[in-house]
Amino acid sequence: MDLTYLMLTGGLSGLVSVLLHSVLASARAAVRPGALVPPLQASDALLHMLYGTGFALLFWLSWGLAAVVDVPWWVRGLSFGSLCWLSFAVPSVVGVALARGLPVSTIAALASRWATTSVVAGLACAWSWERML
Repeated sequence: MDLTYLMLTGGLSGLVSVLLHSVLASARAAVRPGALVPPLQASDALLHMLYGTGFALLFWLSWGLAAVVDVPWWVRGLSFGSLCWLSFAVPSVVGVALARGLPVSTIAALASRWATTSVVAGLACAWSWERML
């Protein structure tokens, strides 16, 4: 498996997840008049892209979860995405949120954004890995 291709896929999946969350937040604001849509900053998009790229590198280093056999590619992708989200994103989000005293709704929104990035990157990497084998 070509590492460059996999890392590009991971980076693009991070950007796709940010786009998906922006669309969902806009749709929620359209349905609920007066709902606040948090502005998307370039640093958020860059951070998610870098997370997806690092995620792809970790997926490549683990050989695409080679120990998980006889399962479809999407199960491998969801498993890897969920494990990475639980081990990397959740502790970081909760730690920063508690240090700053953010409300629970904001913490949940941040955690869901990182969960989306993890799952999309996991599925994209697993699909790319499966296609190249």
